[in-house]
Amino acid sequence: MQTTRALGSRYVLERQLGSGAMGTVWAAVDQRTGGTVAAKLLRPEFARDPEILTRFVQERSILLDLVHPNVVRVRDLVVEGEDLAIVMDLVEGADLRARLRAAGTLPPAEAARITADVLEALAAAHAGGVLHRDVKPDNVLLTDEDPPGVRLGDFSIARLAQETTVRMTGVLGTPDYMAPEIFTAETVSAASDVYAAGILLHELLAGRAPLAGGGTGYAVANRHVTAAPPPIAGIPRELDAVLQAMLAKEPDRRPPAEAAAASLRELLPALGELPALPVAPEPTTWKAAGTGPAPAFGVLGHRPVEDLDPGRTNVKASADAAPQLPAPATGEAKPWLAAPVDDDTASAQTQLRPKRGPAHAAPVVEEEPAARRGLLRDRRTWLVAGGSLVAVGAVVGVVALVGSGGSADPRRPDGGGGAVPAEALVVTGPSEELPSGLTVVREGAYDAEAGTLTTTVTWSAENSLAGPLFESVPAAADGRSCPDVTWSVPAVRDVTPGVPVTACGWEVPVDVPGGSEVTASYTVPFELEDDGDVQGLRERLVGTGTATGAALDGLVATPVYAAQRLEDLEVQIDGTVRVGAPVGLVVVPVWRGTDAADNIAVLFSSRNPQPSLLLQQLGGELEVRTDDCTGSLAFTDRVPYANTVGSGCTVSVRLGEIEARSRSFDVLQNSAG
Repeated sequence: MQTTRALGSRYVLERQLGSGAMGTVWAAVDQRTGGTVAAKLLRPEFARDPEILTRFVQERSILLDLVHPNVVRVRDLVVEGEDLAIVMDLVEGADLRARLRAAGTLPPAEAARITADVLEALAAAHAGGVLHRDVKPDNVLLTDEDPPGVRLGDFSIARLAQETTVRMTGVLGTPDYMAPEIFTAETVSAASDVYAAGILLHELLAGRAPLAGGGTGYAVANRHVTAAPPPIAGIPRELDAVLQAMLAKEPDRRPPAEAAAASLRELLPALGELPALPVAPEPTTWKAAGTGPAPAFGVLGHRPVEDLDPGRTNVKASADAAPQLPAPATGEAKPWLAAPVDDDTASAQTQLRPKRGPAHAAPVVEEEPAARRGLLRDRRTWLVAGGSLVAVGAVVGVVALVGSGGSADPRRPDGGGGAVPAEALVVTGPSEELPSGLTVVREGAYDAEAGTLTTTVTWSAENSLAGPLFESVPAAADGRSCPDVTWSVPAVRDVTPGVPVTACGWEVPVDVPGGSEVTASYTVPFELEDDGDVQGLRERLVGTGTATGAALDGLVATPVYAAQRLEDLEVQIDGTVRVGAPVGLVVVPVWRGTDAADNIAVLFSSRNPQPSLLLQQLGGELEVRTDDCTGSLAFTDRVPYANTVGSGCTVSVRLGEIEARSRSFDVLQNSAG
């Protein structure tokens, strides 16, 4: 007999709705509201995995703020003991996989409408800097309305699933729905989600994913890279043109999600009452994307985990991300859209309208300035564009940039505009300069009449640093509970493993632009014994900084809050260095509160000189040089090369305020010489 049980302090699990590889889904009661929600309870091993748990916590603000009519809204995340759960809206209905399994195929109008809804959900996510990365019928829910509403879910589950799959198998995601660039360059962008939505549309029309079939996952991956999707006999040419654009091999030839959705909606009246097509047979041969049989080439094999870049957007350069073109209005030209020109395909299709002029290949889109490109990142990812880092702003919330012209004063307890009340006592605490180059200053405004203290934290740095940042809001005295806090930004309580609950920590969703400042303020109930006690207020600000540092000292070796936790660097030289070869150089961080280097979180490796995610978060400006052996070593893109024989060589690096040097090594003659 199934029994209820508590989930955290707020929810009660009542009945199990389903189960899968990641865990179980339950109907639960929210004890605060009395409403029914769905709770996806993940398998216990996830709660025991520090890396997955950290990523889970880091992304909760994004998920909570992702609100759209076609998205299954996340209401809460629960991390307690071995319970790791996502609480979301309960959607009464079934998933799209069940609908497709029962019907075989869907009428073109229904398939186009559902796909347009999915694309609009993706467009909203992309606008917020979120990629889905696992779009498939299983993750699309249909309500029991008439016609059914469409809800795209499992944004967070996709990331956790990929994180685990990478460590276990070296494979990212579900191969049937993955874009070619994921296999050839391990690059994911908004265009990859659009490709997956194109696979979904093909499957709804034909009853099978276009490149699925026999063979291993590697064989499926190879087909995504090299083979043309088989034509669907009987679909209108205009619908096929949109489908083929979404399934373009090159990411920059695919339409943005919003534009693809608009094009599908334009076709709905003409698709009208067209009947569903029969299920397409599985191809016996695969035609190459160009001509002739599909070759086997381009797919990366099983690679080391450290090279796979799991669980993040992994947009390595501006060219890898699809240009975010505006959604065209009805009748507007669509430069990404070309009518099919393949003879076999054309003969299998019908037309909705009179035949158009000759089709043209999609033009190369002129590159926009870096600040306007539609580049995406998750909350902790910075993108490399044109050789420099481009800050695309905080994903969640709005923070005030320090400077002239602002009308709001973040020091006000109510968070509104205008000056701090005249009776407020305002004190600035000491400046704290961290090794990463981050400078922190706290200013307290005490309002005796309101009995509140508003603390404004200002973070600044010469190089861009990625957030979120951590702030401890300690209780007024030892043994008291955490105070009630009102933030000027949508901060959330921190539950990172290793941070004690008594630290009263908060995760603050801000990034620090290079050469500038960013502020956030919070207000707590507070009483000074003497309304004019400047020293007492200053001690409070100093105590806040001390409590923040002490809380971060307890974290496990993970890159969370990297800008605040970086203490030192370790420069490692691999093996024997010989003339004519690059030096095996690896730079890893040393976190505050730890005694050893973190050999998992690599900042820089000469084997893969592209800036790592962690280095990008820390500003990306790693200087690499040698203070001796200048005749023996030369540097290209921070990679040292051994030119001539030398002895007593070292390599030095600098990041922020940290300088570190490698062990001494000799450059030996190449054994072949």
